[in-house]
Amino acid sequence: MQRSWDGGAEALAGLVSGLHIGAVPHTGAKFGHPSGHHNEWQQQQMTLQPTGLHPEFAHLAAATAPYQRNGAPLPPPHANGYGMAVPVSTPAPQQHSMGWGGQAIPENGTFKAPWFGKSRGRGGPAGGRGRGRGRGGHAGSAGPSSGRRGSRRGYDGGGGLGGPPDELSIDSLVALVGAIPASQPISDTVYQALFQLDGRACALLLKDLSKAGLQFRATELFDWIRALDDGHPLQSLLDVYSYTAMISLCITEHDVDRALKLAAEMKAKGIERNVHTYTALMNVCIKCSKHTLALDTYKLMRQDRCTPNVVTFNTLIDVYGKMGSWEEAVNVLALMKSEGVEPVLRTFNTLIIACNMCNQPREAMAVYRRMLEEGYSPNSTTYNALISAYGKAGQLDKVMEVFQEMMYRGCERSVITYSSLISACEKAGQWELALELFQEMLREQCTPNTVTFNSLITALAQGAQWQKASEVFEQMQTQGCHPDVVTYTALISALEKGGQWRLALEAYDRMKAQGCRADAIVYNAIIDALWETGVVWVQRRALRLFRVAVEEGHFHQGKLVPGLARAEVNLHAMTAGVAMLSLYAWLVSIKQLLVQHGTAAMPVRLAIVTDRGKGSKEQGNLVVKEAVQASMALWSAPFKAVIDGGYTGMLEAPGTEVCEWLLSDNFEARIFTFYPCTDITPTVANQVKSRDSVQSVSASLDDPDHLKESSVEQRCSEAFAAVRHFEKTHCLALQNMGHSYLQRRSELVGKCLEVATRLGVREEAGHDGVLLMDRVMSTSLQLAPDLLDLLAVGCVVIAAKQVDGHASAAAPVLPPEADVQAASGLPAAAVEQMEWNIRQVLSQDTAAISTLRCLKLFLERMGAHHLDGPSMAAMAGRAMQLVTECLTEMAFLNCRPSVIAAALLYVERRSRGLIPFWPSMLAKLTGYQDMSTPELSVAIKAAQRLCGRSAGIPRPMSNPRSLSRSPSAQQLSTSSSSSAIGSGSSVPSIATSTNANSSLSGSLPAMPVPAAVPVSVAPAATASLSSSELAAAVAAATAAAGVGVAPAALGMASHVQHVSSAEHALSALRQAGSSVGSGSITPPPVTAAAVPVAGSAVLTPEQLLQQLAPAVAGGVQVPAVPLVPGVAAFAPQLP
Repeated sequence: MQRSWDGGAEALAGLVSGLHIGAVPHTGAKFGHPSGHHNEWQQQQMTLQPTGLHPEFAHLAAATAPYQRNGAPLPPPHANGYGMAVPVSTPAPQQHSMGWGGQAIPENGTFKAPWFGKSRGRGGPAGGRGRGRGRGGHAGSAGPSSGRRGSRRGYDGGGGLGGPPDELSIDSLVALVGAIPASQPISDTVYQALFQLDGRACALLLKDLSKAGLQFRATELFDWIRALDDGHPLQSLLDVYSYTAMISLCITEHDVDRALKLAAEMKAKGIERNVHTYTALMNVCIKCSKHTLALDTYKLMRQDRCTPNVVTFNTLIDVYGKMGSWEEAVNVLALMKSEGVEPVLRTFNTLIIACNMCNQPREAMAVYRRMLEEGYSPNSTTYNALISAYGKAGQLDKVMEVFQEMMYRGCERSVITYSSLISACEKAGQWELALELFQEMLREQCTPNTVTFNSLITALAQGAQWQKASEVFEQMQTQGCHPDVVTYTALISALEKGGQWRLALEAYDRMKAQGCRADAIVYNAIIDALWETGVVWVQRRALRLFRVAVEEGHFHQGKLVPGLARAEVNLHAMTAGVAMLSLYAWLVSIKQLLVQHGTAAMPVRLAIVTDRGKGSKEQGNLVVKEAVQASMALWSAPFKAVIDGGYTGMLEAPGTEVCEWLLSDNFEARIFTFYPCTDITPTVANQVKSRDSVQSVSASLDDPDHLKESSVEQRCSEAFAAVRHFEKTHCLALQNMGHSYLQRRSELVGKCLEVATRLGVREEAGHDGVLLMDRVMSTSLQLAPDLLDLLAVGCVVIAAKQVDGHASAAAPVLPPEADVQAASGLPAAAVEQMEWNIRQVLSQDTAAISTLRCLKLFLERMGAHHLDGPSMAAMAGRAMQLVTECLTEMAFLNCRPSVIAAALLYVERRSRGLIPFWPSMLAKLTGYQDMSTPELSVAIKAAQRLCGRSAGIPRPMSNPRSLSRSPSAQQLSTSSSSSAIGSGSSVPSIATSTNANSSLSGSLPAMPVPAAVPVSVAPAATASLSSSELAAAVAAATAAAGVGVAPAALGMASHVQHVSSAEHALSALRQAGSSVGSGSITPPPVTAAAVPVAGSAVLTPEQLLQQLAPAVAGGVQVPAVPLVPGVAAFAPQLP
């Protein structure tokens, strides 16, 4: 019983799983077997195979043996190398004969498969080329022409070609015409031969001339007949057959106008236009992308009371599919049934393909199930369409199952098959499998076409495999396959994801040189690739490309003329780069209109559309929507969010308010902040712009020869290599930091920054000093609380000496006017003693690369060092302020400096609506491609809280200076080349512990110092904690913080009772380094929860635990690594 059509939306389940391929009995009534033989045949087939055939594959009964190639059976589907294990039982040996197509034909009595693949009806073998209408086989193929009846060797005037031997055959006429030079007209011999033909034979001649590449001769011959006088004997050749043939040939020339003219001429001459004429005309319209005209032709046919046939209905389904009207395409099946026209296999194939074109894969699967229910057997075209449907649905496992079945059944695997498979892999993000299938395709000696290469390059682009995409692109051309717009779009996308904007630009130039016209998709890809870099001179190049695209008719927003009632810019469905440049160009155009024509020329209302809502076929860009709202608010623009109709993202403002905003100083003063591509920098804003000033800005910001880019890229890459090395060989340990230190850390941070400012050294010294101070306290050093100020000053002095490179005897380590005692309020001798102690604690390794230096490196990579002061400040925004404020946030102590800098820059740019939030050049530099990795997520959340608290954050007692123009990248690559700093000969040598890596648990050897400044350390804890007791301390800290982690989950339930107080828990945390093992520390977790810390207020042990516990117990534990000079201590890895 046939299942309901409406219930076919569910996916095809169990396609091959558990499948046992073999013949399945059919009812004698359905197949028309003689009753005397059917039962015997059925019993024989049932005994020759295992049971368990899926009901949806019962139609496969006609081909039971494994497919063979050159006499050797193929391996079973479960061994095809694609990891798709499919249990298949091998059928018992059976005697078969091989068909012309290479497939096994079982000896099944009098049963014969119908020619069109259906399980009932008349005709020859499925997909064959026997007698009939030649409509068997896969979609897109055709059998012999319906006009070819009898032999082709001669013509007797009655439809055959068996005339006298001296008469010319159709083949001879084609050869005769082909021998005529193209510059000469057709000879009289050919025209005389036309007297031997009738309309059908003439139609055959015209078609064969076209197939032989002589389309122009067919047109010349037919037009010569048309030009004859009325009553001429050859006028009889102008009948329905010759006209229909000539209309069909218009497909080759894509000449729909000529086809329509010929159809009108038939009507004027009283020549009947039959179903073949209308169907041919519909096909011409489809080929010329005139789908509405094709539908009108069908309606005209119905008006002329011409009954459509199965080919007409197939064409109608194709029309609906290309128009996106899949519901109407599906309804054609019911229409055919109502008119008594039986669908054939090609009808279902065309309908499945139509659903695929309309992005309705589930409907395509429902059509496939209906086809099976009606008894049709799938062919290669069916399988190809089904692979495409599952691929569009993202069901790669089902795609591979269909491919398995297709191989097992011995169906031809064409270039369409492999292209569909690779496309499915691309949609599923499986570029490795796509590449494997491509190699399999080549081994099968199946020649790939442009569609295949396009799908593969797109798959590689999805996987950010730009090198492999480039290799495939070169291979494509060596194989004689010409790239098209889709190819270049995919290649540019791959290069953009790999941060190779220069190669992307070369690909664009190559495409233009090839004569391939760039469309909106290409411009979206290349402009976005340039804009996403975040580099000033590259974004200026993106603006120039955008202007070229606008000149070619893309991204048009409507002409702005005086007196409009409404003007809007539509950014919906644009890539981020194109959207930002469209908005920039629109705002500049409005201001030009205002300057040239005055305030009266302003539109009454203006709107920025970022999302057209559910009514649009394309989804809006949410990043653009967020960025536009943020930038307009920060820019003090009058545009406000409104709800208008179906739009879900629109900002609108009255023209008078926009006019006032555009004429304000704020508009030009901040335009560079949001659009670094502009020539209006903060220095020249709100001034009269001369040609010289504009050229001066362009000369300083443009980079036509990529010289700036190459220099900056190399310098920053070397500098970040130093950052990466530092972060791999150093770390902090929060659990080792003492209670007193953590209580006063915010105050000590302010002390470091204040001392650096008073010393007159660069601000990096203060930030590096804070990091150095944290490194010292991560060694489990038990330092007396009254020495913490001295520790902070000593760290700043060390950092100041090495901020521009390591100290040497030839150069002063501090500015001459520096007075450490005056700057710090502490005796210089005590500071010098503390410097020596710090170096001993850190085994002479005083390297420190702070978040500030990483941030400056990132800004330099974006081109900041080629800008003037105001422009640099506009690019940096609040990032410099945030990097100072983050020093007091304990949540950041668990993250690397480069990660903190990346998070701060990302959050700050996002808060201002600056696209890209995280530039692709910084992603390439750092390797931080995914901002959602655990460590980055922690840092970003903490940065968002920090950025959102515009007030109420305890700020250090310092006066951070503006962003300097020092060569930070060069400093990083040089100052970090060595890991140890000598303290100089002024500090006497003092005996140290033989184990330089062990944590200092006793008193430090002290030098004589003034009595007013006590120099001593707190006594070490006498008890040594076991690892289980340490775990109990962490559990207690977690419980104190209320994070809800059960002690049992931490594997320490039996030890919680040993921790009697918060002080005990802190003590356990403080001794983490020494308790794990001598000379080692436990690095901080990579994915800890971010916890804000109060300012300089004194914290109770319980409060301190509540802040420390998530950072200690909330992340991934990392094994302890010995701290040996020259050996990497901790290399945190991002997943």
